[in-house]
Amino acid sequence: MNQIKSLFFVAILLVLVSCDPSKENKKKASPRVKSLSKIAEPRNGIRKTIGDSIAFEVTSNNNDITIDSVQILNNGQSVTNRQLIWDTNTETPGKKDLTISVFLSNGTVEKKRHSITLLSDIEPIRYTYRVTNTFAHDPDAFTQGLLMDNGQLYESTGEKGQSTLRKVDLTSGKVLQSVDISSQYFGEGIGLVGDEIFMLSWKERTGFVFDKNSFEQIRQFSYPTEGWGMTTKDDTLIMSDGTYIIRFMEPESFSEAKQIKVYDQNGPIDYLNELEYVDGNLYAVRWQTELIYIIDPDTGKVRGILDLEGIFDYSLYGKRIDVLNGIAYNEKTDRYYITGKWWPKLFEIQLIAANNI
Repeated sequence: MNQIKSLFFVAILLVLVSCDPSKENKKKASPRVKSLSKIAEPRNGIRKTIGDSIAFEVTSNNNDITIDSVQILNNGQSVTNRQLIWDTNTETPGKKDLTISVFLSNGTVEKKRHSITLLSDIEPIRYTYRVTNTFAHDPDAFTQGLLMDNGQLYESTGEKGQSTLRKVDLTSGKVLQSVDISSQYFGEGIGLVGDEIFMLSWKERTGFVFDKNSFEQIRQFSYPTEGWGMTTKDDTLIMSDGTYIIRFMEPESFSEAKQIKVYDQNGPIDYLNELEYVDGNLYAVRWQTELIYIIDPDTGKVRGILDLEGIFDYSLYGKRIDVLNGIAYNEKTDRYYITGKWWPKLFEIQLIAANNI
């Protein structure tokens, strides 16, 4: 009887093993279809400089099948001539995700993804500074945005429960007018369009519009990224989100009109924060540095770098002092105003090209 039971359990075990779905799936697995073509040049992910001519070489992996033609698209636009050479002179910097369609003699079409990063072809001008005046600044102000309108200084501050929009007397540092932001928000950069001041929040993806004169809140708006710095070019708002991407926003709907990717000759410049637009240039403070990048607002190429090393002597103050994060410009005097988070001073400076020192 024991022998019969043993044979019975063995039979059941064999049935279960034969019905194992994982084994059945393995039997049905189809082999990977081998590509009939190959992008021999350039290497995927390669870095080039704007102005380079990039030659593409596409070959067949099958001696019996030839390549009839190749189409290379960037954002839906063809970028190469008949010789498959890409002239990059008019391109903007950044990573380009190309779609390459290979038309084969057997009637099939293979589509491939290929990326090339284009670096800026500009050697940035180096700038230093001359301090022309020093003013008092509220040491309790965690400065996030700074702007000047007709000689009047406006400032936004951060930290939840301490975020404000302020009108500040330049010479004394006294707060002339202020409105608190709800404690659920961490205030960030500000920009001015007409008589309306726009203010971002950090992670809450919510912004506010205030009347410039009364500081009455007019409306709120939203956006899909973090909010860091903001400024204005004509009637367009420009915002940063802590990356190397700068977005141009329509003030009414706060929808994105365009974006640029900020690159120098070595790669992307990330951690871009406080912004100021001056005479065709976009100035961006790079977070946790003493550098301000001067950017072409049309292409994203870095035109210059302002090094503010030594402008503030941290050793004279306590640990509460934080990083550089405020830039405003007075077009009447051609002077820039610089401060930082919890800095007790605001500096009026003049820019000096390093080769003029």
